[in-house]
Amino acid sequence: MAHGPSPFGVPQETQAHRPPDDPGFDWAEYDERSQMRAPTARLSPEDRTPTVRLGGPALPPARRSPEEEMEAHLDQIQASRPLRRAAQRARRRTKWWLVALATVSGLAVAAACAAGAFIVLREGEPDPAAPSEEAAADQPSVVNETAGAPEVVDPIASRETDAEPISVEELFGANAISPEGGTGAYEVLETEELSDCADAGLDELSELLEDADCTQTVRATLINPDGEYAATAGVLNLADAEEADALRAAIEAGLEGGFAALRTDGEAEELGRAATMVGYNTYGHYLMYVVIGRTDGEPIEEASDPVRAIVSDLVDVWFIDQLNPRRDVQ
Repeated sequence: MAHGPSPFGVPQETQAHRPPDDPGFDWAEYDERSQMRAPTARLSPEDRTPTVRLGGPALPPARRSPEEEMEAHLDQIQASRPLRRAAQRARRRTKWWLVALATVSGLAVAAACAAGAFIVLREGEPDPAAPSEEAAADQPSVVNETAGAPEVVDPIASRETDAEPISVEELFGANAISPEGGTGAYEVLETEELSDCADAGLDELSELLEDADCTQTVRATLINPDGEYAATAGVLNLADAEEADALRAAIEAGLEGGFAALRTDGEAEELGRAATMVGYNTYGHYLMYVVIGRTDGEPIEEASDPVRAIVSDLVDVWFIDQLNPRRDVQ
């Protein structure tokens, strides 16, 4: 279960077409060119009139090959030798490309036919990679081992799985405690266990604790390492994590009252008589808290660094370290 910092503990923070009016395009030249026609093919007199034979009917003109037509046209326009050579080269290149194109097309059609025939033949054959029905029947059934896995339960999420009561010895087993990584050792002045949790609260909080399924409160009053602050720190044993979280939410909502201080003689005799600061957090089905006051009796006006350090040391470190071994109990 995740455990966050307590209040006052660790600080809480497309290419489109060219437009017709595009100045970069010479539309006047385009319009002039668009009015031009492709050259018109003109036939020679021999091509336009049939050849007449004396003493016989008119016969249609003999068909000529493309090469002969090209030569006739070049003769008509009196083409120069370079032009005739260029026309012959172009004709040869065109003929070569037509032959190549026809060959490639033929090969493509043959390949497509072969592939189609192969697919048709394969449809009727069994897949050698697929297991036969007999082999499939011999295979053992696969069982989803995770389907029946038990749900993981946090041992301290409920008093049902964490039935052992907390004790003074478990939380405050010495005259001084030293939270790991803390500011130093805290002197323990007095300890107490309450069977009536309502006694650990004031006003509305006391009423909530009276109605809650809280079986005990273990608390102690301590002095911080530099002796400037006294604090009552305690743990409430509630039914489950849901109840603990609901109680914390009620405190955060700003109810009237708060946690009561355990006042003692000496440096903690003024604890609770002036304004104090409270830090709290939940851990499983436990609600942990600390009430902080000055040993000189002056009120605390804000959560200063020393106040934040006390909340962190006692609530977020010490109590967690003492309660965490309960998670190891199966």
